[in-house]
Amino acid sequence: MKNEMSRTKAASLNAVTMLITQTISLLLRFGVQTSFIHELSQNYLGLNGLFANVISFLSFADLGIGTAITVALYKPIADKNTEKLRLLINFYRKIYCFIILIISLVGLCVSPWIYMFIKKPVFSNFEISVWFLLYLSSTLATYFSASKRSFLMATQQGYLNSLNDFIFKSTQQLLQITFLIFFHSFLWFLIIQVVIAILGNWQLSKMVSERYPDIFYKNNLKLEKVFKIETLRSIKRNVVGAISSKIGVVIVFGTDNIILSTLVGLTAVAKYSNYLLIVQSVSSVFSQVIGSFIGSIGNLNVTASKQRQKVILYRVLYLNTLINLFVSVGLSFAFSSFISLWAGSNYLLSVNITIGIVLNYSINQSRYAAQCFISGMGLYWSVRWKSLIEALVNLFLSLLFIQVFHLGIMGVILGTLGSNIIVNIVWEPYIIFHDGGLGSMKMYLFKYACYEAFIIVIIIILSLISPLFIHIGLIKLIFYTMIVEFVVLSFFMAVTSRMNEFHYFLDICIRLYYKVNKKLFSE
Repeated sequence: MKNEMSRTKAASLNAVTMLITQTISLLLRFGVQTSFIHELSQNYLGLNGLFANVISFLSFADLGIGTAITVALYKPIADKNTEKLRLLINFYRKIYCFIILIISLVGLCVSPWIYMFIKKPVFSNFEISVWFLLYLSSTLATYFSASKRSFLMATQQGYLNSLNDFIFKSTQQLLQITFLIFFHSFLWFLIIQVVIAILGNWQLSKMVSERYPDIFYKNNLKLEKVFKIETLRSIKRNVVGAISSKIGVVIVFGTDNIILSTLVGLTAVAKYSNYLLIVQSVSSVFSQVIGSFIGSIGNLNVTASKQRQKVILYRVLYLNTLINLFVSVGLSFAFSSFISLWAGSNYLLSVNITIGIVLNYSINQSRYAAQCFISGMGLYWSVRWKSLIEALVNLFLSLLFIQVFHLGIMGVILGTLGSNIIVNIVWEPYIIFHDGGLGSMKMYLFKYACYEAFIIVIIIILSLISPLFIHIGLIKLIFYTMIVEFVVLSFFMAVTSRMNEFHYFLDICIRLYYKVNKKLFSE
């Protein structure tokens, strides 16, 4: 019981820290994007989005290996096996040196040909290549501290990484805003990104080494001489599974801007990027909250019963649904109005495309509970075929809708939505319950279906009425959105008020209220 309370406390600290830092970072990201929109043309914004997608493809060299090895850290951390941790970290470091080399070489070879992914480019090939190499350099910097970042996550100290990222990222964004406003330079925008990325990762590496000097030093022993064959086999299986998973994620989420840039143009990428920025920014704030529990789930997997794990899974599913509903309501009601106020009416997309974007967000967010348990339980081997099939279905549907039906941005959205519905909704829970040993998944699917059906109905209704409020102004938009959020969330909680998960979180809120109230009056 004491260990579980300790895990809960650590996870809660991670969640709160990430929520605060991500919220402030979100505001700064919007500051950068606003400066980008008003100081540079749509082509620059589209180019930035294209670079992000191409870099995600080059990250194939990573292939999720870090995530797979992190799973191997949970047990030695729980057992306080310092020797095993040293060897794993050293092994991890060597792999990432190889990854950095591969990405660098491939990036150098690809850079002269980036212009081929742009329909009617307005920049010279030399400019595009230089800008791309700078963008690549900022990404490579993150790999130098990858082993230490994963160690913090495995020890449930992810808040330290969040704070470090927050400090340096905030500095970067403030400098970028300043240089965009006063110098209107995309080149300086990228140079600042590279310099801060190097400094931030150097500081993180230094901090972790000083905190854990007995773990982070060179050790030339081979894993095979110390670890059991079962341990090595487990790591290798997870690495293979993670490779498949990474390929799936990159193709599903890393092809949208490349396809749009090549077949439609940078202007389409610019418009779509604004909507995605809002979705991804808001989503990342709350997804970090759920993701912060992965370390606790990994610990739970090696210490608790399967029945206890199932109870926690249903609680995480309910919490994730509340987050999903909260964000979906805000996006459905305020999306178009906010884009019009923030970026201008020339950046608006149609109501149908907006509904598709929000539905895509909701379906993806609804999978977070299952994905966290897959990661925490180390079930990467089980997802190897799922991710590859998902990627192929997504690519096929996206090209079909764009090339055959000429749907443009809507084609990309339908491709992602279709692959999620066809492949992921049942397959991911099956992996948890079947391969994770949690028994029947009927109750999980029933709860999931009810939750998501409720959210989808709300998304469609609010999206259809949102154009009526498009010219009401920012203050009224915030006020009306708060009212809609309160009404919908109250209705959802009333509908689910008899569920154990509702009472669990209600008890937490009540205890927190009395604790804060007692502290205030005692002082």
